[in-house]
Amino acid sequence: MVESPNQAIVIVNNSTESPISIELLDSVAHQSDNWIVTYESIDTISLKLNQPTRAIVHSLVDYRQTKFISNGDTLRIDLDSSELKVKSTDRLNAQKIIEERSQGLLETDSLFNLFISVDSSLAFKGVDHGLSVVKRFGVSVNKPLLESYPEIYDKLVQNLIYELEATPTTLEEIHDPELEAIQSLKYEINRHEAQLRLRYLASQFNRPEIYDKMFDSNLYQTGLFKESPFARDYLSFLINQFVLKGEQLRSGNKSYVNYKKAYDLMPNYLEGELLKYAREICLEQMVSYEEGNLNVRGYLSKFLKEHKDSAFVESFESRFLLAYDKQMNATVDLVLMSNAGTTFSLSDLIQEARDSTLFYLDFWASWCAPCRKAMPYSEEKRALFEDKGVQFIYLSMDRDQQKWRTASLSHGLETYKHSYLLINPEEQQLIKDLGIDFIPRYIILDSQGKVIEPNAPGPEGDLLDKTINSYLKN
Repeated sequence: MVESPNQAIVIVNNSTESPISIELLDSVAHQSDNWIVTYESIDTISLKLNQPTRAIVHSLVDYRQTKFISNGDTLRIDLDSSELKVKSTDRLNAQKIIEERSQGLLETDSLFNLFISVDSSLAFKGVDHGLSVVKRFGVSVNKPLLESYPEIYDKLVQNLIYELEATPTTLEEIHDPELEAIQSLKYEINRHEAQLRLRYLASQFNRPEIYDKMFDSNLYQTGLFKESPFARDYLSFLINQFVLKGEQLRSGNKSYVNYKKAYDLMPNYLEGELLKYAREICLEQMVSYEEGNLNVRGYLSKFLKEHKDSAFVESFESRFLLAYDKQMNATVDLVLMSNAGTTFSLSDLIQEARDSTLFYLDFWASWCAPCRKAMPYSEEKRALFEDKGVQFIYLSMDRDQQKWRTASLSHGLETYKHSYLLINPEEQQLIKDLGIDFIPRYIILDSQGKVIEPNAPGPEGDLLDKTINSYLKN
């Protein structure tokens, strides 16, 4: 018996400034933070896959493309200024197996298209995660059809619930683990598609009873759930739609979801491992919605007491900077974390950089699209001014260390000597004095660390060149 290959190879040829990102649907921990990102013009990446998987290739030049790959496959990615080309050898023919539609799925497709149709004339470009150009489509909703033929709608919902509860078809007669894995992946993708369609129908036609049917299905009750690559999405939906009933507070352009309430109510809906996993999501979302550290610490203590998982708590504290109490409470100086994980103050940094004439501070974050859009221009300005004694210092306002590191990777900052995570933005007096309550924000300091441009130009265009040159002349 010939052994299966133990890795897939990705070959990248990129003639643009856009990073190329590869999103793998390969595990229950799947989330955007775990994307593989390369900004090299020529690169070769080895992937050890747990099983055949879906790879979505992203760039900021062209729309994303999806291919299915297995160990032993070669995925070739070519990107130029106008086009993204992606090819996979696909030795197991996974693309065809997974995309092939059964008679039942074709019937469901036809019924769904009667109620929800894509309007290509309303298509527009959007950006996901700051790493991907995607095509957004306008849709038209046929509400009169529901009023005239409710039985068609009922049939569609019935079909989708059936797909949601379907069990994977086995291939025991083939005795091929790789083909079995492809079939399992196909099952998960089809089930996720059914879940998304039910959600859309419920929201567009104001039919909340569909949510009840989804929760009463085996989606949250089967052992297969824990292995699903869509588990996080399913649980996030349950938290927001069932536990919190879609409640969301808005203030200006900000929204707030009460994940503390969700954490407390969760035992009414789940138990065991699913309860624990859902509460992990709630804790992460508390940080995302800017709950105070005291509140987050309180719920983290509850979690440790109820679920006895000290490894998760330790990892959480490190990821979300809760292990840096002393530094976070510092008010006198900006406390920075380097790519290597060491911490020190901005004053220390300025004192050590004795040969520097000016410091250009760039306050940014992984979730800030304008910040990230400006990064390629910033790199150009670094190349222009660093030899003239200007230090570019990047200060991330992220509360999530993992998101900062992933975003840094996409912009080539993970090896740059002056890229830092800001530990104490909420307490630091300089932040308050300068009123840094929005980003991107750019500030210029002189050689002694004194603020000389509290609202410096961004790196786009030539205004920053003029500003820096005026100080260098003086």
